[in-house]
Amino acid sequence: MTTSVPIPAVDTAPSMANPSDTASEKSTEQAPARARAATAVRPSLRAQAAENPLLSLFGLVIVALLAAAVASPNIRINDTNGRIDRLEDKMDARFDRLEDKTDARFGGLEDKMDARFGGLEDKMDARFGGLEDKTDARFGGLDEAVAAIDLKLTALITHLNATSEVDNALAGRLTGPNAPTAARRPEP
Repeated sequence: MTTSVPIPAVDTAPSMANPSDTASEKSTEQAPARARAATAVRPSLRAQAAENPLLSLFGLVIVALLAAAVASPNIRINDTNGRIDRLEDKMDARFDRLEDKTDARFGGLEDKMDARFGGLEDKMDARFGGLEDKTDARFGGLDEAVAAIDLKLTALITHLNATSEVDNALAGRLTGPNAPTAARRPEP
């Protein structure tokens, strides 16, 4: 079994002479204060203003200043917003005029450039057309010359096939005025 240590009553109680005596003294002191508080009614606003008009006037001034301080930033912000809006409108109008002037100038320049490039394009087309015609004429003449050379070569080959010169050339026996001297052999 466990035994607990007994706690003396003196240690747990406050260190006062008699707690019941102090409680009765407090209650007797609080009773008249409660009675006065119950009978004392807060004076009305009109009575306070009549009692101290200067204090009431200063209170109204302070309330008015506080209201102005609260409303002042909104008024300033609205005024500033109005100024910014007017400034934006002016800037938009100026930029629109500048854009119109720029468009007119670049439109005129664009028309001039188109006209110049159109003229240059026509000149180049005419020159290339002339060069193409000259080239076609020359190649046309070359085609006729190649056709004539082809006919001559065909005739020459036909003539050579009829002679023994081709057989000698194929056999490695060249004869004639252009043949090398060592390569000339008499025919058997």
